[in-house]
Amino acid sequence: MKKGTRTMLSRHNFRRTYHGALAKLTHPATAGLRPTAARILRALGDHGPLTAEQLALLLSIRGRTARVATIDQALAELAAASAATADPQTQRWMLQPTAHHPLLDAVDLHGAHDFRHTYATWLEDAGIPARVIDELMGHEASGRTGQRGSAMGTHYRHTTPEMAMRVIDSIDRRLTVVLGVAEQALEHYPNKSTPSVF
Repeated sequence: MKKGTRTMLSRHNFRRTYHGALAKLTHPATAGLRPTAARILRALGDHGPLTAEQLALLLSIRGRTARVATIDQALAELAAASAATADPQTQRWMLQPTAHHPLLDAVDLHGAHDFRHTYATWLEDAGIPARVIDELMGHEASGRTGQRGSAMGTHYRHTTPEMAMRVIDSIDRRLTVVLGVAEQALEHYPNKSTPSVF
């Protein structure tokens, strides 16, 4: 795509998709929240317990006017989803502890840029040549790396457990052949020292 061209998978949409997926994993009950409720959920997570008036002020700072009535409606939506609750004495709203998806404990998330790492790693795992992956990702191979791909590309491609298991399986199959040849040699030449099969 030409620089500056908006696509369906633009940076903005990547970020929105990433944060939407992360919100679903963090608060499974809030997957279908409307935009204001989702913004309040993030604000409560970032700033701690807040009143409806404080939330209206906080959300208005970014150029959007947030009416208290709209905030109250969004807070009711969060309460119905068991995502937030208000302290009866202080009227401050806070997040409810929820059981998040166990996947969050297993992965190290950094941001929407993780999509590029996943994409490159999946392609390499599928056996796509490094040169093709680099071309798809917009990286150029340097003279130093040549056909093995770009130095930047190696930053994005990672070794998965499945790749490591295929390496072990490949070595294991070759060792089985080598040991089989060695055993046959011992059967045919029992009095001689073991021939070198390597």
